[in-house]
Amino acid sequence: MIDPGLRTGEIGVNLFFTIFLKHSRKRAMFRVTRAEEQAIRLIMRLAHVREQITLSELAEAEDLPEPTVAKLLNMLRKGGVVEAVRGRNGGYALAGSPNSISAGQVIRCISGEVVFGYPCNDDHGRPDCPRTINCGLRPVWRHIESRVEEVLSQTTIADLLKSEASAASQLQELWPLSGD
Repeated sequence: MIDPGLRTGEIGVNLFFTIFLKHSRKRAMFRVTRAEEQAIRLIMRLAHVREQITLSELAEAEDLPEPTVAKLLNMLRKGGVVEAVRGRNGGYALAGSPNSISAGQVIRCISGEVVFGYPCNDDHGRPDCPRTINCGLRPVWRHIESRVEEVLSQTTIADLLKSEASAASQLQELWPLSGD
């Protein structure tokens, strides 16, 4: 049985948001969808229990509807992040160690790409943007997108299981913020 008192939000998931919230002081610069966050929490739960557990146990532990958990686990299985064992003693387990699975990998399983939605995300700008040539803002968006992808790809599930203070310290080393 999974420890019902453990909430994955208490064991480091804020690593993602720390850098962006500290930088902007009011709101994040990119959005993590509900499905992406739920998937990360499910993976964190699997990493924490370190054994195969059932869909029902995962749903109960994370206070999510079973159909939602089933859909997310199917996407994660197709992406090679979790393994499913069928049958009476079936369940789900991580397909690799928590040190080998990145937050970016989990997000890609759910949404197809880590970061999207920035303006001017192609070489020709947006069709509705009048500044398709020589725009100084376009490289800023590309740089931000690249850094976000870098942080998420270098952040493992094992990192997310650390305390918030430890995770924030590690993130500060990886991607220092000025003024901290």
